Amino acid sequence: MDASHKDFNNRIRRIQRKAEAMEEGYSTRIGRDGLIEFRPAGKSLRKRVPIKYVLIVLAGIIGYKVFLMTSLGPSEYGARLAAQLDGSVPSKIGAAIMQVDPVTRFLTDMIATYAG
Repeated sequence: MDASHKDFNNRIRRIQRKAEAMEEGYSTRIGRDGLIEFRPAGKSLRKRVPIKYVLIVLAGIIGYKVFLMTSLGPSEYGARLAAQLDGSVPSKIGAAIMQVDPVTRFLTDMIATYAG
């Protein structure tokens, strides 16, 4: 296969990839030379990060909070969170994430009633 044939095949592949990408939406733009260009639209956040992965991470965080609150007890857990709030900015962010929410409290109470 000669070089011009390879170039042609590469160009066809690029055109096919662009056409497939434009099936999901496109945007138009007028260039400086007055030529109208069609470009594939950027992927939405939902397509970049599927919702199931977000839910898995949230379930993991809540599970970790429930585990800590069950093993430490509510008073010790609250004391450790209060100590974290006096720390650096990343520590404060961690404390804000680890605050007791209604779901964590409900799950902790359920585990406490079944565990004894």
